[in-house]
Amino acid sequence: MRKKLVVSVLALIPLSINGVSAETTNSPEAIVSEAAVEIPTAAPEQVVGKIKEDVLHLRAQLKARQSTLISSEMGGRISQLKLRDGERFSNDQTLVEFNCAVEDAQLNKAKATLEKKNKTYEVNQRLAELKSISTLEVSVAKTEADEAKADVNVAQAVMQRCAIHAPFSGKVVELLARPYQSVRPGDPLLEIIDDKNLEVEFMAPSDATPHLKPGKRFHVTLDEIGKTYNAEIIRISGKVDAVSQTIKVYGRITDKSAELLPGMSGAIDLAALK
Repeated sequence: MRKKLVVSVLALIPLSINGVSAETTNSPEAIVSEAAVEIPTAAPEQVVGKIKEDVLHLRAQLKARQSTLISSEMGGRISQLKLRDGERFSNDQTLVEFNCAVEDAQLNKAKATLEKKNKTYEVNQRLAELKSISTLEVSVAKTEADEAKADVNVAQAVMQRCAIHAPFSGKVVELLARPYQSVRPGDPLLEIIDDKNLEVEFMAPSDATPHLKPGKRFHVTLDEIGKTYNAEIIRISGKVDAVSQTIKVYGRITDKSAELLPGMSGAIDLAALK
């Protein structure tokens, strides 16, 4: 009986948590106070390359506007290959020479044959004027002279392959052959680039395309040098990559600098909405 009385008394006492009674907690003022408490939300994540700000922060790379892999046009042995990796050359400078003793002899033979055929044709023309031979013999002599001339042209074209000349001024970036090495047609010999005319290449989000125009200026900071250069857009690719939703953009650095090299990379700041 005594235990039941104690339990009944405790049930009549209002419950409290941290000194606040249950009645106070359930009051309208408490409910309004709780509703007024702001719950902090996470800040929206910044996606680099998306137009959420006026400036796009992208990655770019310097590339040579002209570069090519020089390959052999003929089979033979290399007689001259003086340039080494990193050395400069000028436009039309001889890069590679082949041993073309056989080809030179064939050219001389073709020239001698042409001279003989031309003389035969001239003699036949005089004989035809004297009615000593038929016009058919004159025509045959002329045809043979023309064939000999064609053989000379072929031999000269082969001789032109004995030396490879630079298509532009630039620098050697890789040697793939050595002097006195025998090569076959199509074998790679050396790789060259025009390191004076560089382009800034980068991928921009496709939704920025309406704001990307040739002549638009931006800044590029190169990682290797740690300097910032002025640049401008020169052209834009003709298609958007459907997977990444990006478009390739090409630019050029307007500041003159001799320390720039192809392959350097860095960050660019591009005003996207201006």
